[in-house]
Amino acid sequence: MMEVQGLFLDYDGTISPINAPREEARVSEEMQAILSQIKQLIPVGIITTKGMGFIVPRTPFASAWCAIAGLEMKIGERLIIDPRIQEAMPRVELALEYAIESSDNLLFVEEKKVSTGQSVAFCLDWRHSRDLKEAEARAVKVLDYCQNLLLEVVTYEGQPFFDVYPCPVDKGKALAELKRNFNLESGVMYLGDSKVDNPAFKTADISIGVRHEESAGDLDCDYYVQFGEVVGLLRGIMGNNLVFDRRSPEITVRRRA
Repeated sequence: MMEVQGLFLDYDGTISPINAPREEARVSEEMQAILSQIKQLIPVGIITTKGMGFIVPRTPFASAWCAIAGLEMKIGERLIIDPRIQEAMPRVELALEYAIESSDNLLFVEEKKVSTGQSVAFCLDWRHSRDLKEAEARAVKVLDYCQNLLLEVVTYEGQPFFDVYPCPVDKGKALAELKRNFNLESGVMYLGDSKVDNPAFKTADISIGVRHEESAGDLDCDYYVQFGEVVGLLRGIMGNNLVFDRRSPEITVRRRA
């Protein structure tokens, strides 16, 4: 058992449904209520691949945010933007223009913007395309184009979407920065559902992978919980004076002691 002193969470597929359209991807009222209660006692942070303008209004219960996988951070009123972004912007702009031209209503291009409004990364998604075969063929061309520009492309095994970043991203470094900011030396819990979360799992003291129909099969986490059980897990921790017990009924798999 360990006392939780800081709670940090991914967004899509962790506290918000993974298969909802972008504008409908929201945290349930039940989830918001328990996270708001936890925020009164310990820091609650969001570490997501979404942009800051998208994530902040949807997570008022958070104390801090790391958007675009840590390329921009908001801690209180302080904003921190990764300086590596600007060097890569000409290449990002070329890639984004090519992706939009290639979409033809078959691919959805989700631009990821920093607080200045500048698009610094994007996601290419064809989950809801009317012609999956043609959409995938176009997506492969966009992926190759981005890689030829030496941009950071993150694919997800078996999934019809990928992310494009101006430089390598690391959720573990983002979590480490939040730990430093809140002076947390132990008791840091992190929940996520994809391979992009693996660095954060390694940085956390308590790492929990969230399982759903699209989650990665082998995450580098200590424990697993079903998406539908996340609220129950958090409620149990809250009721146990913020102490995490690996024997909690919501924990379905324990990978290592």
